[in-house]
Amino acid sequence: MSKANRITHALVAAAAAGAIVAPAAVAAAVNGGNRNPSGSEFTRETEFVGNIASNQGGHAPRTGGYTTRQSNKSDTGGGAIYGCRARAGSESCVAANNLSNGDAFRFQSTAAAATIGQLRFGLDLNKTVDKPPFTTNGTGLVKNLNADRIDGKSAEDFAAKTALDDYVAKGSLLFAAVGSDGAIAANRGVPANGRATVAADGANQVFTVPFSSDISKCVATANPTAVVATDTDVPLVIAVSDTKTVTVTEQEASAPYGFALQVTC
Repeated sequence: MSKANRITHALVAAAAAGAIVAPAAVAAAVNGGNRNPSGSEFTRETEFVGNIASNQGGHAPRTGGYTTRQSNKSDTGGGAIYGCRARAGSESCVAANNLSNGDAFRFQSTAAAATIGQLRFGLDLNKTVDKPPFTTNGTGLVKNLNADRIDGKSAEDFAAKTALDDYVAKGSLLFAAVGSDGAIAANRGVPANGRATVAADGANQVFTVPFSSDISKCVATANPTAVVATDTDVPLVIAVSDTKTVTVTEQEASAPYGFALQVTC
């Protein structure tokens, strides 16, 4: 082989070697157990793009389906952590964007776990912060989700109850238009087809008016709507007799007469 040919072959071999080595030289190596050296922070996104079907591509039969997987076998936890320095109004530290119509995320634990996880401000879970833990534009009801507050009210903001449907919010106004025969016309809080019982007690006429909810912590008042001429000055005596009825006593009334009943809780 001539000297010129030997030089040409050497140049070609060097170029080929450079083509093979160059990508490795410019790529950032993943150094397990260490942080990438200071000053070598990435200035472009590092993308892992896969095309792996569910239950395919794993290291055991019927496993896989995720482009990357991080796992920690220690029983103290710590599968992955993502940190950033996002300011308000900027991108979040973690985003899971589903471009189709399936779930974007899933948090899963065993049935033995006390909770699925935490949403907290700062490190101290016992230090309360008066801010919403998250926001949403979804208006649908979440199945099986209990709430501590209803329309911003806590349990102490409600009157006593006998069942969930028996809550009467503070500030509620119940009422009943009661006729002289006990028939109830316009009302709020009276059971469907409910009517008052009327009974004579000596010289008094006593009405017992039913309500659907516990009203033991409410205040009742009544005003006559139809009065016999000779009884125009007869007073009404109001008393809440038990949790779901109001007793209205028309004192020294020769005959029962109608009245409007208000119950304020």
